[in-house]
Amino acid sequence: MAKSTCSLFYQRGRRSIQAPAVLWCLILVSTISVFYYTTSISCNPPSCEAVLSNAICHSSTSTRANSDPWDTSHYVKGPPRNRFQDNLRKDAFYITSWSNAGFTNQFISYVNMIYLGIISDRIPVVPPFAPDHHISPSAGPLDFGKIFNLTELRRSLRKPILEWSEVKALAPRLSIGAPSSVEGLGCWSTRPPDQKDPIRAPNLLHHLGLDVSYTRLPPHVRHEPALAANAHVALLPLAEKIFPWNPVSNPEDQTLMAPSPLGATLAPDHHMACFDLMYFASAGTQPYEWKTSWSPAWRFVGHHLKFTHPVTELAKQYVRKALRVTAGEIPPFIAVHARRGDFAHQCFDVPSQCLAPVSAYLRRVKEVQGSLFVKAGIKVTEVLMTSDETNPKFWSEVKEQGWKYIDHVAERTLDRHGEWYLPIIDIVAQSLGIGFVGSMDSTVSIVSARRVEDWNDGITRVVGWGGRDLD
Repeated sequence: MAKSTCSLFYQRGRRSIQAPAVLWCLILVSTISVFYYTTSISCNPPSCEAVLSNAICHSSTSTRANSDPWDTSHYVKGPPRNRFQDNLRKDAFYITSWSNAGFTNQFISYVNMIYLGIISDRIPVVPPFAPDHHISPSAGPLDFGKIFNLTELRRSLRKPILEWSEVKALAPRLSIGAPSSVEGLGCWSTRPPDQKDPIRAPNLLHHLGLDVSYTRLPPHVRHEPALAANAHVALLPLAEKIFPWNPVSNPEDQTLMAPSPLGATLAPDHHMACFDLMYFASAGTQPYEWKTSWSPAWRFVGHHLKFTHPVTELAKQYVRKALRVTAGEIPPFIAVHARRGDFAHQCFDVPSQCLAPVSAYLRRVKEVQGSLFVKAGIKVTEVLMTSDETNPKFWSEVKEQGWKYIDHVAERTLDRHGEWYLPIIDIVAQSLGIGFVGSMDSTVSIVSARRVEDWNDGITRVVGWGGRDLD
């Protein structure tokens, strides 16, 4: 019926019926378009027939008890199952990725993956944060949605966002066991040509119960294909590669990089596109886009990823105690992030001439104070230092400036909340400031600066390090 109605657009010489037919078709298409937009899911590019069939395929979800179009139950077949493949809808396409390194690097990787899902018309399935680098394996994985408000993200983006725990039945967070079903999956590796191995992410994949084999990406998706050691990939060519309908695909480009731990050699999955690492992905020609205010992944995804209410309130408790505020509103403060611990390894034998001293942070704090007074007419005297430094001399110098800090040892944060919350509380506290001073090239500082600028309309500065005269 839809086909015959729409075909009236192209009939000639039948003016007596053309006008009402056109009006009817416009009303029909407009109604279906609104329905399609408010129940967005990865479906075929809309034609008259495709939009109509898409509306029909979603008619069952519109009758569900939950009227929220972005509720995750609409985008899987049902509750979590032993096999994730049994819970994926046939009329939708999905994307996921793994990550490694610290909390913020994993955050950047997952946000890049979500952004790639948007531009490739796939539903992101976000894994938990996995213990790696600064976090010991005994800490277990941490659900992304426990820290970041995915409900608000879905509403802001008007897109579905899933977590792995909503798709597959997983073992308890602190369990050493894997899910009852271990599934094979073929994924892409973004690793540069000079690397023989993909990012295995064993702690995460054990938790998800996945046995993953990897295929190399073709050279044209890389920023500089001629450089074998260049790890950076471009998001738009990746979207071309995994777009659900008529993707840019060449079988000769699909070179097996590594079989799975169980010996499987699966090609990249079409239903659930997946990548081993998205940290080095960017939309433009410039690597490390997150350093820029125009980073698309930040502007269109990260900007909308606010912390959950429980995590925010927990951080506020710590900030109030550090600033000696008993109750009520937290006074405006400038947060400082002095990353020193692992940066010292890059200083060889002279960390005192490499790591920025407290005086360098003091200089930038004064700049922020001056800019805040000019911009908003407020005098901000409270300064909250966060750092991974363990040297008592450093903290004595912080106290000499009259600055405050969160004492995780005295607060027994590790015992009370677990290892993950040592960095998380500091990061959330940084986001509450009206000003921020960070450390050059620290991803924690880069993302916290974005939050203070965009969420709080604040002022930020960065402190250089790496040499006596750098800052």
